[in-house]
Amino acid sequence: MNDEIRETLEKFLSMSVKSSDEVFDAFENLEGAKKYGEEPLKRFLYIPGTRKDRVLLVAHADTVWDKNWIPKINDIPQKIKFSGGKYFNINSLAKCGLGADDRAGCAILYLLKNSGHSILIVDGEEHGQLGSNYLKTNYPEIYKEINEHQYMLQFDRRNKKDFKCYNIPVTKEFKKYLKEEIGYKDAGTKSKTDIVVLCDKICGANLSVGYYDEHTPYETLCYKEWLNTYEKVSKMLNNKQLQFKTSKIFEDDYSM
Repeated sequence: MNDEIRETLEKFLSMSVKSSDEVFDAFENLEGAKKYGEEPLKRFLYIPGTRKDRVLLVAHADTVWDKNWIPKINDIPQKIKFSGGKYFNINSLAKCGLGADDRAGCAILYLLKNSGHSILIVDGEEHGQLGSNYLKTNYPEIYKEINEHQYMLQFDRRNKKDFKCYNIPVTKEFKKYLKEEIGYKDAGTKSKTDIVVLCDKICGANLSVGYYDEHTPYETLCYKEWLNTYEKVSKMLNNKQLQFKTSKIFEDDYSM
């Protein structure tokens, strides 16, 4: 089983960091998947879960080295190496990093494709959550649907054992739940990612997936730390899921 898990991770880490296309292609072949939007960086893919107590699982397909933002960057195939328990990019000519931010998260979602929970792959996170904003603005019915889930989990954070809820008005009960279930600590509110755009009526958190020095050519991914997040969340999601609504009072208006 671990061999299959590792092969999936390496498959995503080996995808070109210059485009999100390969990531979308991998998920688009799954049952129930539908991609929305054709413009690079302003698009998303959604696979509705089958469980009544479904959680929305989120990751982003793009990297900071996307050719739509850096047209002159060398379009050289990704070459990865595993040494000392870590993955890194060994193609110095490419002048870019591993892309574990957020291919590591995409790999976890792919491994959870049969969990019964919903999957959301978004583009353009690295440049202002373009895909998430595109979803919210142009597909209010999907935005409403994802906020009827139990809660959201994004897999797009450095380090090994922390989570962030940013400025989302999550409840103390939700943070306590995460700490008890997976043992990770709250890393504060600084910065933002897709769940800041996506979370309206329900709580959400972004979990560590074991990458370091993201956005640099020296980016690495610790396999054991990535695997730990996958295994802990996989176990947690097998249990009955309670809904965690935000502490903010909302009106039923998703058209804004």
